[in-house]
Amino acid sequence: MKKLLSGIGLLMLLASLATGQTTLYTETFANGTLQNPWYAGFSGNSNNMEAVAYPGNPGGDGWAGRLGNDISRSASSALSGDPAWSDFYFEAMVFLRPDSAFYYGIEFRVDSSANSRGYNFVAQLNPAFGPTRLRFRKRDVTTPTVIRDWNSAQVPGGLPTQPGWHKMAVEAVGNQFRLFFDDQELPGGPYTDDTYANGFIGAYLFGTDTLATYYLHIDDITVTTVSAIGDDLNPELVSDFILYQNYPNPFNPNTTIAFYLPVSEVASLAIYNSLGQKVRDLAAQRFAPGVQQVQWDGKDNSGRELPGGIYFYRIAAGEFQSAKKMLLVR
Repeated sequence: MKKLLSGIGLLMLLASLATGQTTLYTETFANGTLQNPWYAGFSGNSNNMEAVAYPGNPGGDGWAGRLGNDISRSASSALSGDPAWSDFYFEAMVFLRPDSAFYYGIEFRVDSSANSRGYNFVAQLNPAFGPTRLRFRKRDVTTPTVIRDWNSAQVPGGLPTQPGWHKMAVEAVGNQFRLFFDDQELPGGPYTDDTYANGFIGAYLFGTDTLATYYLHIDDITVTTVSAIGDDLNPELVSDFILYQNYPNPFNPNTTIAFYLPVSEVASLAIYNSLGQKVRDLAAQRFAPGVQQVQWDGKDNSGRELPGGIYFYRIAAGEFQSAKKMLLVR
């Protein structure tokens, strides 16, 4: 009984310390319906999102979203969410096709003007139409500007060579962006750009074969709040301990936990399940001052994969202690 009470007490402590995240938006296209309003991009000069039957979709319910290029031909855009969104973590499952002449992906901080100005994160996997790559770019009134390309050697696990579902995600905080592919952060981030501060999220495809009809399929779209890090990452501007929100979140199976120490300190970092039971010790050592990062692979201390669900991560360093909530998705 004493051990049980201890677990309950710890769970209450974790819950009181955890700030967690707020889900702003979900779209699963369940039952062949759109759970949210969608808008055709390019001031309506584009196909709009539709829910279609898709056996074997990631959500397992047999439905997914579909965006075609029938109207705009060379590109198509479908927007949803809130045009005031600024800081968020946005992820979606996208069906990528190495046999296609089109780029497929997501877009964010997009306005609804004729050119759907904003950012997009897309994949081109067909070597017959140029170098295969993931691409982060911004679209202005006239032409898009590439912010970063990643070839297969630069993508953790490499680029896909067969058609299939893949998770594409972005964390946008202020003027900084981190991009993720299949739950792995792409190298080089965070990327800084001040062009667009807020806007819709959505799906985007574009390519060179304007005579054929192509479709982008998308599913399990989620937008959550994130902690605004901003100047907190500048040691000259920080004088206190900080535990940041993990990223990506939700995640499967890997995530990064970052924290800031103003002085050298012995710190312990551990993972707890929703019952308040410790399942993994991630660190127990002296760290140098500054921002530190620790990876968690979704496994317990015995190397077993843990089931999906809510977990807490807790840090203790000197008199400082803090915890946050995260979601492991299996």
